[in-house]
Amino acid sequence: MRKTALLLALLMCLSTFASCADGKGEEGAAGETASSAEPSGVSAEITEPEPEETRPPHHVPASDFGGADFTVAYPAWAGYVYYFFADEQTGDSMNDAIFERKLRVEDAINVSIGQEECGYIAEVVEAVKRSVQAGDDAYQMGLFHCIQGVSEMATGSYLYNLDELPNIDLSAGWWNQTMTDMLRLGSKTYYGVNDYMIPGPYCIYFNKDIVTRHQMDNPYGLVYEGEWTLDRMIAMVEAVTEDQNGDGKFDTADTAGIIANDASCYTSFVTGCGQYMTSRDADGHVVLDMNTERMISIVEKIYGAANTPGVVQVPGAMGGVEMFSQGNILFDLGSIAGAVHFRDTEFDLGILPYPKFDTAQDNYISLDWGGLMGIPASIANPEMVGAVTELLAYESADTVIPAYYDVLLAGKLARDTDTVAMMDILFDTVAYEIGGNYFGFSNGFNALFYTLGNEVVGNRNADFSSFYAKNEKAASGTIRTFYKSLGKAEAGS
Repeated sequence: MRKTALLLALLMCLSTFASCADGKGEEGAAGETASSAEPSGVSAEITEPEPEETRPPHHVPASDFGGADFTVAYPAWAGYVYYFFADEQTGDSMNDAIFERKLRVEDAINVSIGQEECGYIAEVVEAVKRSVQAGDDAYQMGLFHCIQGVSEMATGSYLYNLDELPNIDLSAGWWNQTMTDMLRLGSKTYYGVNDYMIPGPYCIYFNKDIVTRHQMDNPYGLVYEGEWTLDRMIAMVEAVTEDQNGDGKFDTADTAGIIANDASCYTSFVTGCGQYMTSRDADGHVVLDMNTERMISIVEKIYGAANTPGVVQVPGAMGGVEMFSQGNILFDLGSIAGAVHFRDTEFDLGILPYPKFDTAQDNYISLDWGGLMGIPASIANPEMVGAVTELLAYESADTVIPAYYDVLLAGKLARDTDTVAMMDILFDTVAYEIGGNYFGFSNGFNALFYTLGNEVVGNRNADFSSFYAKNEKAASGTIRTFYKSLGKAEAGS
């Protein structure tokens, strides 16, 4: 969806706004990555942008909806708070890009776009459910957490089938058809993925000064050559870990290998290594499929690092970002949007995708932790809702997406070809963990989804087979219950 040539051009065009860009908070398509790009070794400044790609036009018909309201329900969570809505121009490049997108859509078809914060991640689900049950058409779009309520909104018939929503084209370039298809577990499409939905993959930040000091291979070169693997990463974190003051314990005065801002960050290693919780059976149904030799190997490798004194640091009261910012940790696991928190670091900062399992794995894979979008089933004007939804996605490519990249590059991340290529890989290899999305908070599934962060790193347990056996029955039961409920819902609609 976002190729390197387009990004280079957009970033150059927007570079003059970098000084006023700002943002906070957490926060694509699986496909060809930028790993085939030529390795540069030392970062080189961009001197000339390549020409922008030309997008085909949208096919929303000329319309006048008489100033109809289009209200988006959303939770006070992650990127929704910072990167989706703007009611006026402020001079901030991201805010103004969002506002421009809103004006373009409103002016094109005469609608009024607004939003309503509905509490936290569970509250927005309940708000949309109440609206649908009452048939009051209070909301025309819902923005949800990546896990909370995902299955119940589908099985409860609370969402409109996007396959039948007028004025949208799921095959258009501003829609991610691959990811949308992955999210479809029944006969209908309840969740869509398009350019309006800014993805939220986790990434790995690294301290370039530590790499140089230890005379290590350039991680960028490893990525380009397809050599950025779990084994190479673990070797690096073990090599740099050092009790510098010799007091027999590891604290901020010593050099450590890795820190994570949250236990969920470790889950991205699993997906990054090409291991998913589920697969599809002959009928296309999701089934558990993570008790594999690959998963056992991933667990053993992470356990080996976590069980080596000092290699893996626990954030504690200071927090992962603050500890990493002090300059004594090689790798920090966190959100791509977290780059804005590193503006005051005194060391050179780099960014990487999560490593592959081994060199035989074709592509890097970036697990998306961003939210999901759905349309309430009770909308009164599907033509208007479809037109706005399509145009919000279409207009994002020229406004919000380039501004978002500019925000991320406004801090310590260098504005060079290597950084752009790494970001290109992150966003072009975004993937979903369907088991996690639909069942991640469910009994059994929750434990399996957070195996690495909670069980391996937190509890220092490397016996995955026994852990899996303990949770398999509950997790499998969750899947069976879901399909039974979904079948009833779709048969009765």
